[in-house]
Amino acid sequence: MKQWLLIIDGGATKTACAVVHAESGDIEYSISAKGSNYQAIGVESATAILQELLANVEIFLQKYPNSQIAVATFALAGIDSPKDHATVVTIVQNALQTTQLQIDTLIIENDAEATLLGVTAGQAGALLIAGTGAIAYAFDGQRIVRVGGWGHRAGDEGSGYWLGQEVVRAIFKMEDGRGKPTILKEAVYQSLGIQDVTELAEWLFRPSYTNAQLAKMGSFVAKAVEQKDACAIEISQQAAHELAILANAVLKKINYQNYQNTPFTLYCNGGAIKHNPLILKIFTEEITFMYPQVDIILCQHQPITYLIERTKRAYDCL
Repeated sequence: MKQWLLIIDGGATKTACAVVHAESGDIEYSISAKGSNYQAIGVESATAILQELLANVEIFLQKYPNSQIAVATFALAGIDSPKDHATVVTIVQNALQTTQLQIDTLIIENDAEATLLGVTAGQAGALLIAGTGAIAYAFDGQRIVRVGGWGHRAGDEGSGYWLGQEVVRAIFKMEDGRGKPTILKEAVYQSLGIQDVTELAEWLFRPSYTNAQLAKMGSFVAKAVEQKDACAIEISQQAAHELAILANAVLKKINYQNYQNTPFTLYCNGGAIKHNPLILKIFTEEITFMYPQVDIILCQHQPITYLIERTKRAYDCL
């Protein structure tokens, strides 16, 4: 009987799905959909997205009648409390009920936590993610601690969304005469197809507006830094500092001093830090100054790659 692993990585911007051969670890099928964080889009929409992905998985597996899903990992954003976990479990179960998929072992957990377990390969280490949101996790081999990730309304400093906010604020200040001139204005106006600041204000309150759209505005910062835009440089510097505060907090929370004589790696992932060299440079300098023995490594793969590793280890332990 052919054994499969099913991995679904549901973030705020995108939900990736992969079906992996359990023995070889090869990805045999993959598909993606919109973000499935129920806190952002609601329970019904999150359920519908998972149902669509699972329906496609079911169609793929029909080619292999004598097979089963040995382990399925649903690594989903929005699991920040026991109540969230219960809600997401219900979402996953409701989505699965619309299929005939048979799953032996079901894992449902926070997407960042699952990625941490995958990237550290079960060793002590930490993970900072600066994507649409910003969160940090650390693992000491037995327990996991978390800092940040409290959402765009009150936190996520240094994230893609935060960068987008700062870009829009800078444009408003520039147009008012309260701030510095910045080439970020042209990039944003061209992207949105607008002509003036009043249209920008209107865009922010359109029914179709999403956090991911504002986070996209943050992606313009790196190019503006290359062109020596003073405003973009200041935004990047502040973002790096905020992310360093986040990383410092999680290292303190895991009692890093207990690991100073053993290898300890801080992995970094997410577009906000991976695609802006200035943010990465300043962040690395600040963390290295505080923790000279910590290795800082930029993740080279998509999060689902690490989730596959995490799921494969769960399968090997069965």
